[in-house]
Amino acid sequence: MKKIQKILKNRILILDGAMGSLIQRYKLTEEDFRGERFKDSVILQKGNNDLLNLTRPDIIETIHREYLEVGTDIIETNTFNAQAISLEDYDMSHLSKEINIAAAKIARRAADDYTKRNPDKPRFVAGSIGPTNKTASMSPKVENPIYRAVTFDDLRIAYKEQIEGLVEGGVDLLLIETIFDTLNAKPRYLQLKKSAKNET
Repeated sequence: MKKIQKILKNRILILDGAMGSLIQRYKLTEEDFRGERFKDSVILQKGNNDLLNLTRPDIIETIHREYLEVGTDIIETNTFNAQAISLEDYDMSHLSKEINIAAAKIARRAADDYTKRNPDKPRFVAGSIGPTNKTASMSPKVENPIYRAVTFDDLRIAYKEQIEGLVEGGVDLLLIETIFDTLNAKPRYLQLKKSAKNET
C-alpha cells in the first residue's frame, strides 16, 4: 500500500473497468459455469460469475490481461458477489473463501507478469468487495417493515471470510464497491479496517 501511496504523489493510477460485461462477450453456457467439478449441481449456475474463478480461470485471466495490456495500473478481482450471502442463491456459500483466494491469485499472476515486463510501471491488484444482494436497513416485505433479510452480524461474518480469502490470495488493497445501504457498507468498512490493522 505504501508503494501505491508513493506513486500517487506523482501520477494518477488507472483502475480497470467492468468485469461482468466482458464476461458476457464469451456467451458462456451453463456447462461453462459448472465445469467438471460442479456438473451435478442441482441449481443452475449460469450467471454466477464469481464461480468462473474456479471453472474458467482462463477467461478471467484473459480479461485481466486485456486491461493490463492497455495500461491499467490496478485490476480488480472477479469477486463482486463472492461472499456467502450472495453465493447462497447458487448453493455455493461454502466456497466463498476458496473463490476469493483463487480470484486473487489469478489477478496477482497477471499483474506480476506485466510488472515484470516493465518494472517502472508496477501493476496492482484490488480485492473487489460488493454489497451482497440484501439490505440490512430496510425490509424487503412491505407488509412487515421490521423484518430484515440479513443481520449486521451476518454481513460481518460473510465479509470477514471474503476479506481473509482476498488477503491470503495476495491482493494489494481492498475495494468496497457499490453502496446502496450504509448499514450494509459499515461491516465491510469495519472488517477492512481490522484487516489493515492486522497487516501492520
